[in-house]
Amino acid sequence: MRVIKPVSVTDATLTSSTIAEPDSGEIEYTAGTYNTGDKRIKSSTHRVYEVVAVPSTTDTPEVGILALPPTWVDVGPTNKWAMFDSSNSTATTDNLALNIGVTPTSLVNSIAGFAIDGASSLSVTVSNGISDVYSKDIFMRDNSERADWYQFFFSPIIAINRFILTDLPPVISKLVTVSMLGSGDIKLGNLVIGSYSDLGTAVHGTSWQGLDFSIRTPDGFGGFEIIRRRTADIMDYDCTLPKSKFSYTKSLLKSLSQVETVWIGNHLDINDGTAVFGYHNDSQINISTPTQIDMTIKVQELI
Repeated sequence: MRVIKPVSVTDATLTSSTIAEPDSGEIEYTAGTYNTGDKRIKSSTHRVYEVVAVPSTTDTPEVGILALPPTWVDVGPTNKWAMFDSSNSTATTDNLALNIGVTPTSLVNSIAGFAIDGASSLSVTVSNGISDVYSKDIFMRDNSERADWYQFFFSPIIAINRFILTDLPPVISKLVTVSMLGSGDIKLGNLVIGSYSDLGTAVHGTSWQGLDFSIRTPDGFGGFEIIRRRTADIMDYDCTLPKSKFSYTKSLLKSLSQVETVWIGNHLDINDGTAVFGYHNDSQINISTPTQIDMTIKVQELI
């Protein structure tokens, strides 16, 4: 069981990207008069704003979102920065290839990506400026259920929508590059770079629950009118670890209570189905024996 605490990605540390800002379809804000429904971006904040004033406004977006009533609203991140906004629902999108380079200024040894769509392959490299000191290629297809040749050729293609690597060489000020290839639009909901901490061993009893935010209203004839909403993973991790790590583990969990983090039940699986990017909202540690503690951590996914 491991948890990855992200480092912040800033203008200074995002050293390369195949996506421009503003991207295609995005327009940088300049002073002037804007009508209801107009959208503009601010590269300084990496956000997209929309006018809600009727019929128009001359406010800047920063002033407009704080006005009463507001004249502008923040509608989300720009395309280039959507992968870093802690939400799986807003994705960075590029066509055929998506490449990102980050040069962290603090120690990192892990990287994870979530809500990936349209990628056929992915590679992660770490460079010291002279040569690559780490390289990993990932084929973004799940063949675990293809037990024979018939299933290989005729069963549905299942795409991998996440990856987790916790074996990066510990690096500071080294270039970490993520390269994704596909045949159409490639989407990346979240890219998390950071350092992991060990939380013992996840054991049998670890469970998953799906939280569906859809609204179902009876229509009076035995059916339902459904307003479809997003779903979130909820993981209950059951773990064991030595009693000597009680104080350390308690302090670590308390320090992460308000921090979005990556939680991993099996770090040896690149596509671990128990991995969640979210908050832990409940945890309990039981001193079971003189040498062992048992722990349960509940984590809800950010959507």
